[in-house]
Amino acid sequence: MEEYDICVIGAGSGGISAALEASSLGAKVVVVEKEEIGGVCLNRGCIPAKAYLKSASVYDELKRSNDLGIVHKDITYNLSNIQHRTKEVINRLKGQIESSLKSRKVDLIKGRASFLDGQHIEVNERRLKASSFIIASGSSPRPLGSIEVDNKRTFYSDGIFDIDRMPKDITIIGAGPIGCEFASFFSAFGVEVTLVEMLERILPRGDREISNRLEGILKKRGIKILTSSRCDINAISSDAILISTGRTANINGFGLEKIGVAIKNGVICADEHLRTNLRGIFAVGDCIGKYNLAHVASAEGKVAARNALGKKVAMDYTIIPDCVYSFPEVSSVGLTEEEATKRGYDVRIGRMHFAGLGRAQAHGETDGFIKLVVDKKSDAILGAQILGYYATELIGAISIAIRGKLKIEDLADVVQAHPTFSEGIQLAAQNLFRQTI
Repeated sequence: MEEYDICVIGAGSGGISAALEASSLGAKVVVVEKEEIGGVCLNRGCIPAKAYLKSASVYDELKRSNDLGIVHKDITYNLSNIQHRTKEVINRLKGQIESSLKSRKVDLIKGRASFLDGQHIEVNERRLKASSFIIASGSSPRPLGSIEVDNKRTFYSDGIFDIDRMPKDITIIGAGPIGCEFASFFSAFGVEVTLVEMLERILPRGDREISNRLEGILKKRGIKILTSSRCDINAISSDAILISTGRTANINGFGLEKIGVAIKNGVICADEHLRTNLRGIFAVGDCIGKYNLAHVASAEGKVAARNALGKKVAMDYTIIPDCVYSFPEVSSVGLTEEEATKRGYDVRIGRMHFAGLGRAQAHGETDGFIKLVVDKKSDAILGAQILGYYATELIGAISIAIRGKLKIEDLADVVQAHPTFSEGIQLAAQNLFRQTI
């Protein structure tokens, strides 16, 4: 029987992070993965979506290039080439992960893990023993009723990357991050897009002002948006249908119930140290249902690995950046204005519109704004939301500011280069700070 210090179940963002962290701390580690290394993020989620969106962004900019003095006649695209490039990106990144595991002497076993008890699993009729297990089994698209997905006309986000032709029109059910990103992608290539959301607004979990503004921009781009709406999928006549109504944790088939791992509301119960109710068994990522974000899973993986090796580290969920790669992008960190008010803060809001930035004017990317949420009493930065070009890159600076406990005056005094998009953060802080003096 093979014995390890730590066995990681799942080779997605959380599992790979946990394995590399544990190995760097001197542990003997094995990773068990039943499908492809890299998980959903690398193979059917974050990375292919961003590769697709890059192609769409270039195509969209070329269509508008006359405004920049670039004259062109015929411009077209090749979906097959977009897909081929995307697979090349995936394979390169997959190779990097495999190389990292190999250099860290982490064993990788392909197959489905099944718990025999709290210290043993079986994989392909091989029995493994470990002092600790870290479950990083990920998630799958949430089914929409009894609707069958054929990956020809009806898709989940996992399957849409293999669509064999660009549809004439598409209905996207669910206007969360995935829905808004694919609406941007298809719309850029001239596909007629209908985006359906059963709640009252798109990006319903985000800042209300941001989501309302993004809705207006998407409508100007020709996307039809139906909020507070339910649809009968059988009545949809679109050439293609994408169901993006969330994800559900992968918790079945591992024997978790047999060994008594606590499960509630369809996710594995894990505390701030990523411990389950059973000694020596940890869980991270989508399967614990806190945040279905790859970077959160990675952070959880590191925390779980450290704790599995005797440390006592708690996961900090207060400063989690959230990004949507729509056109334009959306990002946020910390509290929204509404959340801060509900928690009893007396808040002040600072804004800087992209239209006031020299770089944004030069780029022709003036949609959107930066919004800072500040505690009026202490001048502490509680959160920020950004709508606009490169919003997902800009939010990191504010994450650091919140983590460093900077006051709004500190952020206003940080000298940013000119002309840049990032100087919008300084200007938003200055606009807010000047209100107090």
